[in-house]
Amino acid sequence: MKLDRIFTSNMVFAAEKPIRVYGTGEGTVTVRFAGQSVTATSEGKNWLVELEPMNYGGPYDLMVEFSDRTETLENVFVGEVYLFAGQSNMQFKMWESTTKEGEDNDKIRIFFPDRIEKSDKFTPEDGWLVCTKENSPHISAIAYHTAAELAKKGIAVGIVNCYQGASVIESWSPKGAFDKICDLTLEQKHGDHGDPEYEAWQGEGTLYEYAFLQIVPFSFSGVVWYQGESDASAVEGEVYLEELTEMIKIWRYDLKDDNLPFVIVQLADYIWGDKVGWKLVQEAQLKAEKTISNTKTVISKDVCETDNIHPPTKDKLAKRIAEALM
Repeated sequence: MKLDRIFTSNMVFAAEKPIRVYGTGEGTVTVRFAGQSVTATSEGKNWLVELEPMNYGGPYDLMVEFSDRTETLENVFVGEVYLFAGQSNMQFKMWESTTKEGEDNDKIRIFFPDRIEKSDKFTPEDGWLVCTKENSPHISAIAYHTAAELAKKGIAVGIVNCYQGASVIESWSPKGAFDKICDLTLEQKHGDHGDPEYEAWQGEGTLYEYAFLQIVPFSFSGVVWYQGESDASAVEGEVYLEELTEMIKIWRYDLKDDNLPFVIVQLADYIWGDKVGWKLVQEAQLKAEKTISNTKTVISKDVCETDNIHPPTKDKLAKRIAEALM
């Protein structure tokens, strides 16, 4: 038996949410955390232990006892954990932004699922990293600045990254999820759908299986979704709200949280290609908070550049996102 790789020292659990600890293998496992102890037996390939929700606190030790060994994870906090998902504007790094780098902040903890981020600074073996001035330039600018604002409350904030530049919403949803919504030809879709450079991740359901399902069913305080540039054809814009609604429904089901908060970042006013489609996606994102439960839309066009598809000013937008999450 073994733990899923999202469980390492320095990690953060979401306060007031079920604390789920899970992994693979058959046998019996006991999880001990902050005075709680739960034992489970698995006869299949996966196991899961669920502890009662907790208030903010830490640091704690998390002890996981298998039949042949005990693993102890140290410096574990209960705070707020957010899934930052979407495409290139979510992936946009601090070093690319106007702020360039952050500060040492032991309240901010960062996790990159396998395959999402591979660089000299982050590898799949690193697990949860404590934010430092040295590694901050390689963190999503939106995620860092949002976490820094939330950490001012004196709590630990976990960042889980789940993004891919130039990714379409179909890739973030299971195959067939949108069959009842639309049946579009490649010619009707935005050009990114058929771009050979992006072929590896543009398939229907690809990033859903390759990236999102890696972190299921971890408990989150909320999700920040910044995507839509690659679905901005006129025909896609007409159905984007329906697709986003279905995707959120699926993600909430998979994460076992029917009311999981979502913050939707509206695209800025930069227009390229199909102007009608871009505006339709913006309108769909604005309507989301009125039609999807526990969802808020954050406007970006007045706090970042509109002459660049990747606005380098992210700190003002992140402050607005943080306010929406509070």
